[in-house]
Amino acid sequence: MRRSTWFGKSTSTRSGTRSQWSTGYVAKTLTQMRFALIDFESESACDLKKAGAWTYSEHPTTNILCIGYSIDGTAAVVRPAEDLQYGKHEHVVGYLEEAAVNPDVIFIAFNCAFEKAIWRNIMVLLYGWPDIPNERWHDVQAVCAMKGLPLKLERVLKVLNMSGQKDTEGTKTTLAYGRTNKRGYYDRNPTKLQRIYDYNRSDISVELDLHRRVRGLGSSERNVWILDQTINERGVWLDMAYVSAAQKICDDAAKPLVEEFRALTGIDKVMSPKFKDWLIAQGCPFPRDAEGKLDTSLSKESVAKLLGGHDDEEESLADSEDDYVSEAPQQELSFAYRRPLEIRKVLGSASIKKLATMQTCCGADGRARGLLQYHGAGPGRWAGRLLQPQNFPRPTLKIVSGFDKDGNELYSGHDTEQLVAAIMTRDAEYVRMMFGEPINAVASGLRHAIIASKDHLLEAGDFSKIECVIVLCLAGAWQTAKRVIEMGSAVYTDMATKIFGYPVNKNMLFEYTVGKNSVLGCGFQMGAPKFHKRYCPDQPFEFAKKGVDEYRERFAPEVPPLWRALQDAATKTVWDRVSYEAYGIQYKLEDGWLTCRLPSGRKLWYYDPKPVRKAMPWDKDDIRPAFEYSSWKMGQWKRVSAYGGLLTENVVQATARDMLVNGMFNCERAGHPIVLTVHDEVINDVPDYMADANLLGQMMCDQPDYIRNLHIPTAAECWVGPRYRK
Repeated sequence: MRRSTWFGKSTSTRSGTRSQWSTGYVAKTLTQMRFALIDFESESACDLKKAGAWTYSEHPTTNILCIGYSIDGTAAVVRPAEDLQYGKHEHVVGYLEEAAVNPDVIFIAFNCAFEKAIWRNIMVLLYGWPDIPNERWHDVQAVCAMKGLPLKLERVLKVLNMSGQKDTEGTKTTLAYGRTNKRGYYDRNPTKLQRIYDYNRSDISVELDLHRRVRGLGSSERNVWILDQTINERGVWLDMAYVSAAQKICDDAAKPLVEEFRALTGIDKVMSPKFKDWLIAQGCPFPRDAEGKLDTSLSKESVAKLLGGHDDEEESLADSEDDYVSEAPQQELSFAYRRPLEIRKVLGSASIKKLATMQTCCGADGRARGLLQYHGAGPGRWAGRLLQPQNFPRPTLKIVSGFDKDGNELYSGHDTEQLVAAIMTRDAEYVRMMFGEPINAVASGLRHAIIASKDHLLEAGDFSKIECVIVLCLAGAWQTAKRVIEMGSAVYTDMATKIFGYPVNKNMLFEYTVGKNSVLGCGFQMGAPKFHKRYCPDQPFEFAKKGVDEYRERFAPEVPPLWRALQDAATKTVWDRVSYEAYGIQYKLEDGWLTCRLPSGRKLWYYDPKPVRKAMPWDKDDIRPAFEYSSWKMGQWKRVSAYGGLLTENVVQATARDMLVNGMFNCERAGHPIVLTVHDEVINDVPDYMADANLLGQMMCDQPDYIRNLHIPTAAECWVGPRYRK
């Protein structure tokens, strides 16, 4: 009965965006509520950055130094820890006590996950204060994320040119207060403690100004953020016995590799800068960059080029669907260079460092919390934190699954339970016998450390080719989008056949990959130069141009006009300072931002848009109106030159995110608790009797009217099991 009536109850899902996700609760806007802005300063032997806020707050050495607060915008008040015993110092903290018990007061902080964790694990459990539910918290950092601003307080204050700035010296003093000096003692100088109180008061002041500047999320996004907080606080179960076994295998397998590296190069440390000098002296054929200069950086990309493979930590749309992704043909590289480089790549991989992170951030109850950053990636998607679930390495193990009619080996991904069983033996040589290089095997199985809770199963679903079909449907190519879903991977072989001029099947890995990347990679105005560099560098440039032309002129001729229309509408909005619309997407200038209203009604935000004139890539003398905006990219705050493909990609990824959020709300209403989301995938932890891949697929694909009006075909690949897998 549960499954047959669920869809009948959710009639509200058929009309536009949702304003609520849990029965009986509608989020109030900040303007309807009073507020208390708070900020804790603390000390601990636990490393906050490595452990995360929740585990940090649980640590027995974590203590509150003081709390600063402002009620309804009043001047900041700072109280030391000795004043915080609930009910004993009413004359000191009376206003804070009143705020805590008043359901109409919302608590505000910058990165409130920290303040919330300290409140619940220390203020409530140790000092006896009442809990404050998630619905009564607001995160100023979340608004900054939504509006395309940096996520660190000192950076966003500078970007917005606020009059008050972050007290960086006070930050250093506070961090140093919790550390021992060279003699192993704590320095409890009262002057330093007063300095911390002053720093806390300063933070309250600038956070209050920032809150007034960026304001709120809006009711719809506020509910998404509340769901985000719920997911982050549930956390995921980690199989710590598996993590420990995997770490032992890596440690044991590393020892002979270090010895082999030393014997080959004469260098003791694998990551030593001397290795680059050794390679140069040996005449290693380093790759060249786009300008034709030798790339001797030994970056992940450089080493991948030398070895002729791919970066196993990179996740991209073009290779996110198959368990096994073909490697580029290996160049003829002497063993004298190749083997040391292979060892360096294995031992220097950031992926296996996740094992130590898992051990550090796992809480007392076996769960890792705070793994997601709201609006941290792309136009609204979640980014990973701590153990970074968004960038688990792709499985690289190649398992022979059979043979084709000509006797050629066919490969598939590894069997999850078989790999887990091998790693649980804690025997590196056994893993080597079964799967090859043990450290590579562990890296391929890192995601298997995430498990379902007791008597539960993980239930995971991932939208199929979602960005590809959204861009087609926005452009009006509905029949092509439908064909993409109906054909499945056959659409890639069909495209490859047209590019290469002869029949291609899935076992022809290079041809298949080129066809796949043409379908998935060319929807956002990727030109022939980039396509050539990224997907077929060993082919003539004309070959890359043919692949791009095949997409633009025959596969999806409706898409290029979409790029041009969005670019024209956005550019005219910035230049003319009036609103323009194209393909149902509306651009408007609002309070220092260019906003983009999506089909869902949600907005994207581009900060500080400025009109410029720009030469076209194909003709330096063709100067046209354009615009730039500021954004946080690759660890830097920089000016970004907008163009049609980029604007289209933003709209498409944002729409995919809205579709994912819709499915997430469906799961929550049906009693299927979400514990993680990775790219376009949702992962639930449900009682084993409720786990149902087909039901999850229905919940993900049950979309509101605006999606159906765009004729976006939805399909989700779902599975159920005890461990997380790709």
